[in-house]
Amino acid sequence: MRMENEQGAVLLIGHGSRDPEGNREFSALVENLRHRWPDRTVAGAFLEMAEPGIPHVMERLSARGIREVWAIPVILLPARHVREEIPEILARSAREWGVRVRYGRPLGLHPGVLDMLVDRLAEAAGEWELSTGKAEGTAVVFVGRGSSNTEANGQLYRVARLFWERCGADWVEPCFVGVTYPDVPTALRRAVLSGVRRVVVLPYLLFTGVLMKRLAGWVEEAQAEMPEVEFRLARYLAGHPKLEDIVAGRLQELMHEMARGGDGDGEDFRRRVWAGQ
Repeated sequence: MRMENEQGAVLLIGHGSRDPEGNREFSALVENLRHRWPDRTVAGAFLEMAEPGIPHVMERLSARGIREVWAIPVILLPARHVREEIPEILARSAREWGVRVRYGRPLGLHPGVLDMLVDRLAEAAGEWELSTGKAEGTAVVFVGRGSSNTEANGQLYRVARLFWERCGADWVEPCFVGVTYPDVPTALRRAVLSGVRRVVVLPYLLFTGVLMKRLAGWVEEAQAEMPEVEFRLARYLAGHPKLEDIVAGRLQELMHEMARGGDGDGEDFRRRVWAGQ
């Protein structure tokens, strides 16, 4: 993968967490991609709740002589963070440090994400053999972060539907950890009311952190309250070998579109181009 300017850099942007473990997982992903692209400058930054932040990393890249940055949000869905907050921070930094920024798409609707989700379900389901299509009486509670942005929440439902068509479960119940409804406890009860006796809770989350650990607590509570049903919690997506490929694919997609003369398609979350003044 070649950049059109040898002074360009890749900036991977994570949300950030109050839980240091999740931040370390993001940093490990950045390091793995740095090894994957040894002839590239690859940096990582957090939107909030962790350091280094985006402005600090942009300043550091500028000091190294970087004049073009290809920024990829390592975030699943196009909520306000991806549509507004990250672009605004990048735009300010671009003007301040004289760096041109190109902005790629989030990860969530990449086909490889569905592959990862199916794999995580299979790991958790184990001997239930959902992939055979014969695992009657099994539901999946499909858990997203939750957003005040209705389009992002709608995309969670879209992904859940696409996942359902591939997973072999009787029922898929989408829900959210926070901000909006249905919440996780409600979804767990609804899954059981559908008549199933086995429930896999599948987090549509990239990294561990406060939300993932809160989710684990809800699953434990549901198991205690409904012992006649077996609950299993699947792993989040970090650590799956395809995650690096998906991030690399988003970068390659952005580079190819820019090479064809594209300057964005009018959708805030997809890509923007700023020239530093």
